[in-house]
Amino acid sequence: MNKIFSFCLLLFAVVSCQTAENQPVITELQGETLQMYEKGEQLFAQYCASCHNANMLNRATASALGGITARREKKWLYDYIRNPAKMVRENDPQALEIHQNNAGLMVGSPNLTDKEIDQILVYIEATYQNNKIRLRPVER
Repeated sequence: MNKIFSFCLLLFAVVSCQTAENQPVITELQGETLQMYEKGEQLFAQYCASCHNANMLNRATASALGGITARREKKWLYDYIRNPAKMVRENDPQALEIHQNNAGLMVGSPNLTDKEIDQILVYIEATYQNNKIRLRPVER
């Protein structure tokens, strides 16, 4: 089992728990997980927030990202985040489906490292789990 999958599974277990006041426990993230979350939050704001809804549940200009690590393989995510246009040109079925369902083609981020993408994914999934407990998606 790869490291990011194990990490997301652990993150899901931690974030899915609730305190006695029925509040999500996202604040209980610690150590490396908390550092990845905080860096991922910064990177998301820089690279993703202009098109993706920050609650990870609702569509904005582009699709909601919550649960993306359960729907896509890690290598596919790395490739798509870095160069979605190439994947569409190469007729990748998932990339074509995303392209057809969105208003346009995502701008690639070719300079992001694997670690930075992992940090973004940790932020996305933790935020998604936290908001899934507190919010209901709004259909557009």
